[in-house]
Amino acid sequence: MATAPDPGLTHPKQTAGRFPLLAVVWPPLAGVLVAAVLATLASRPFRAFDTYFHLRFGDEFRNGWSLAHPGQVSTASTNDWAPTQWLPQIGMSWLADVFGDPGLVVLFAALVSGFTAAVYLLVRRHAKPGTAVTLTAVVLLGCLPSLSLRPQVLSYVFLVAVLASWDLARRTGRLPWWLVPLAWLWAASHGMWILGVGASAVLAVAVCLERRSTRPEVLRLVAIPAGMLLAACVTPVGPRLVSAILLVNARGDHFVEWRAPELVTLAAAPVTVLLALSVLLLVRRDGVRPYDIALLGLGCVFAIYSNRTLPLALVVLALVVARELTALRQERGTRADTRPAGRRELAVVAALAVGVVVLAPALPLRDVPADEVRPFAGLLDDLPDETVVLTDRTIGAVLLWTDPGLDIPMHGYGDVYTDAELNAYDDLFLLEPGWEDTLGDLDTHVALLPDDIPLAAALEERGWSAVKKTNDLVYLTEPRTG
Repeated sequence: MATAPDPGLTHPKQTAGRFPLLAVVWPPLAGVLVAAVLATLASRPFRAFDTYFHLRFGDEFRNGWSLAHPGQVSTASTNDWAPTQWLPQIGMSWLADVFGDPGLVVLFAALVSGFTAAVYLLVRRHAKPGTAVTLTAVVLLGCLPSLSLRPQVLSYVFLVAVLASWDLARRTGRLPWWLVPLAWLWAASHGMWILGVGASAVLAVAVCLERRSTRPEVLRLVAIPAGMLLAACVTPVGPRLVSAILLVNARGDHFVEWRAPELVTLAAAPVTVLLALSVLLLVRRDGVRPYDIALLGLGCVFAIYSNRTLPLALVVLALVVARELTALRQERGTRADTRPAGRRELAVVAALAVGVVVLAPALPLRDVPADEVRPFAGLLDDLPDETVVLTDRTIGAVLLWTDPGLDIPMHGYGDVYTDAELNAYDDLFLLEPGWEDTLGDLDTHVALLPDDIPLAAALEERGWSAVKKTNDLVYLTEPRTG
């Protein structure tokens, strides 16, 4: 059986191709378009309500919460939880205190532009500039629903670093020891650190098989993912991080992000297309190597595991497609440029990334959930401290940041709740049997809810007074307090 040349190990010279002008113009033009999209995206740092509770939790850690045994922001949550995102939460809180909203915009711009540039350079190592920028645009399109100012974006960046490191180890045999301290940083930043350890373990084995490593080489390579796991366990939170992961994985019924994705949808089209293309390209090629199979396996696992891991799947599958398209060109006798980006190309990528960071703060803020709550600021300010205010998760997260003196039962940070509490609060909003008992247990006499949900109508039917309404929200008080 013939063995196809490995696109990751060969460096043929570049040719002009059939459309030389397009090959020259397309990459920089597409890069400018991508940068414009990123700048517009960065002007929406609060597009996900999660940002608000991350800011609040960062404040609490800066003002007395213990990393080993953090507290609670509401009397409605009692779980003994382990913080998995404390480092970026602290950083976000400090940045908001010192620089306000513009500081958060700059941070978000730096995260999304850095992630996009990293994906481009990863893919570019195995493909021509035109192919690399196209695949990067597909990855960005698929990631758009998940890109907001929250720590999980760091997981996307760290995964790119893991893939690039093992690609280097595969080509040169160099031990990627820097992944061990990276794992410590990742474990202090977001709960998906365990996926980085798992990916490293899979790729380490693939490198050993492909390079036919000796026993000492195998031990050194496998020691990297083992060291990453150990590094995660010696963060200030300690080994509790492992149990925290198991807890989150069991919460798929309560949070859409952790449910298995529906790949046959328009939103999932980028990952579905890349997955199908990866499989087709690998199946048709002779001489598939262990590393190729490992990358495809990781991409498949990330694609079917949960909605939250779809961005990880996009990054891995884009790398697979880049490698296989180059192999296809080589098999057909077309010489493809797989040399690393040169200084001029790196300068363009850096300039576009910096341009996003500079331009984003000059754009007006958009999609700010706190603006929806602002009309009720006077009513909320008049409430005594520790008043329990019934809200949904979105409004609850906003109030955690804008009104820290209030007791907000629902806010969306699932780790702080027990399973029983999550079930009860879900039943409350669905008006399932027992919802009135849960309402009574919360001892709340004030509610700020979306005007169109069944719970708001049910409260009004039971005599709650609508004190104030906007197009989206209604402020309700119980009869005895109205």
